[in-house]
Amino acid sequence: MKIKINTIILTLSFLHFYSCDDSIQTNELWNDAQKYYEVKDYDNSLISLSRIINDNKADKDIKAKSLFLISEIYLNEFKEYNISISFLDKILNNFPDHNLSKRSLFTKAYINANYIDAYTEAVFLYELFIEKYPNDDLISSVHYELNELSKFDNDINKLLK
Repeated sequence: MKIKINTIILTLSFLHFYSCDDSIQTNELWNDAQKYYEVKDYDNSLISLSRIINDNKADKDIKAKSLFLISEIYLNEFKEYNISISFLDKILNNFPDHNLSKRSLFTKAYINANYIDAYTEAVFLYELFIEKYPNDDLISSVHYELNELSKFDNDINKLLK
């Protein structure tokens, strides 16, 4: 009987150790990714972040943060706007209630308006932002962006006449 109890305790301890090890490993990967990012080693940062998002045991919060940092790297460091948008879409689709979802929606609209000249899509996304987050701190920025985009509508209408 004592051997069975010891075996159960040992098994539970083993399982607890490995479940803690997963979160420790994920946190270490996140810390590594941030350190690499700070020293502008974007390739290694992306490797660490990819390992997090591909880890089925990783916490949803850290996965969303990893996806957002990946999108930031592709946007700001590599100027790969469509790749950045694809990672923002993963946040919007897989983590719609995460606090990074609204930043992702705003950033996606901003990329469309200011980098890839997809003005109709940008207006749609900014209007969606207003609908979903009417009292957010970014609303004044959204209205500013929409005002800037309306100038393109005026120019187009003048050309059509």
